[in-house]
Amino acid sequence: MKKIFALLIALLMVISLAACGDKAPDPTDGTTQPSGISGGDIETAFFTIKLSDGWINIEEDFKNEEEYAKAVLQVLDPDDSDYYLIEAEIKVEIDEPYDFREDLVYYGFNQYEYEVDKAYETVKIGGVDLLRYDDGEETLVYFNRIEGANASVYVEFDATDINDAHIGALIEGITFNIKDIGNVDGPWEWEGERFSAEPASVQAGSFTISSAFVPFETPVTTFEVFEHSVAAIGDKMYMLVDGELSECHYNGSELAFVKAVELPEEDYERVEATSDGALWVSGSMNDVLCIKDGSVAATYEDIDKLAIHPSGEWGVNYFTSNECAIVSFSGDTYSATPVIFKEADTIMHLCVDENNIYVCANAADDSGHKVFVYNKDGVLQKTLCDAEGEGLGSVTFVTQTANGYIGFDGNMRDVLVWDKDGAFVAEISDSELFGTGYPWFCDSAVLADGSIITVMTDEREDRSATELVAFIVKGF
Repeated sequence: MKKIFALLIALLMVISLAACGDKAPDPTDGTTQPSGISGGDIETAFFTIKLSDGWINIEEDFKNEEEYAKAVLQVLDPDDSDYYLIEAEIKVEIDEPYDFREDLVYYGFNQYEYEVDKAYETVKIGGVDLLRYDDGEETLVYFNRIEGANASVYVEFDATDINDAHIGALIEGITFNIKDIGNVDGPWEWEGERFSAEPASVQAGSFTISSAFVPFETPVTTFEVFEHSVAAIGDKMYMLVDGELSECHYNGSELAFVKAVELPEEDYERVEATSDGALWVSGSMNDVLCIKDGSVAATYEDIDKLAIHPSGEWGVNYFTSNECAIVSFSGDTYSATPVIFKEADTIMHLCVDENNIYVCANAADDSGHKVFVYNKDGVLQKTLCDAEGEGLGSVTFVTQTANGYIGFDGNMRDVLVWDKDGAFVAEISDSELFGTGYPWFCDSAVLADGSIITVMTDEREDRSATELVAFIVKGF
């Protein structure tokens, strides 16, 4: 029954970002856009703004609530009033500190240096001290956390010229009214209690599936929930975290950082290992990399996402469509043969093991998310689904075992077991097997002894951080 209440994973997220020169929004029914006349005040519970020449208030975006206030202002293009030269957003939110801390990292500030070392200069705007960030081009942001008020403050500009005099004039007209209520924020990541879990085992049909928590020597924290990956070569574990690749040593009980593996880009999503000891790194529309002995041995262009066969000789180039390609590698080049996985519609994930291609996708017949098992020629072998023959959540890893198949459903937070015929055997919840709270199953890899290392993200109980955690799974 819990599938009824599962959150659906959106494949393509359309994010509306106001770019420089974007079209100014039309007034909604019953509202008007003030003309660009100097003077006038905007008042909220947390700030007032005295408008200077050229700025107009976009009333449809105005918010003044008990715990949130926002004003959106624009300077229109004098040559075409349908477009703006500058857009400003001033907002104050009464909330826990975690979104602010994520923004802190996003804008390039170190959390420890910010909080403990007080290493960053601030600018006083409207009576509060704010950090300053700019990208040197179109984005200018002032922001900070006012801990005693349990408030986060932002003054953001999207502009064709961040040195435009209109920006300084607007800043001069802002006054914040934020009251200290004696709030004390929760612990920072270095103050919080790191994740831990006891060994566990769960009966799944005739199998006893067991898990053992494998701590990192130094905890790995992140603000990215989904895009992390793991690969294994002997006792070397390669972790792709926040787009950065690291080699770790696994001694049977702990993962210790060894060294960073340099990548030409910082937003890769997937790492896999092949039997020749190579690493294959792909994702985010970057060139696919084949890494051997710590350096890039080959680069392959025009592959969207790659799921590599354990031999390293071929793989599947896929994105979201069921129209994919089998790519065969030869030195620095590859050839592509189109393949259509016709039973699948929108592909969420794709895995390749020794014998099979696993297409984790929404079914073409609208029967839900399933795992379609194909051979290399794209001929369907089996369909893996739940006990009722219905859809799953969002499977992020699946492979064949000596006794059937095992999969990890990120959306449902279940480990799934099927027999050799593809008949459903059991679903095991994350809390039963891993002792986790509300994790996302990111990725897994098969080890030399047939066990699986799986990595997931989970928020600590004290909310001090989201942590990347690893488990060894056996018994299937």
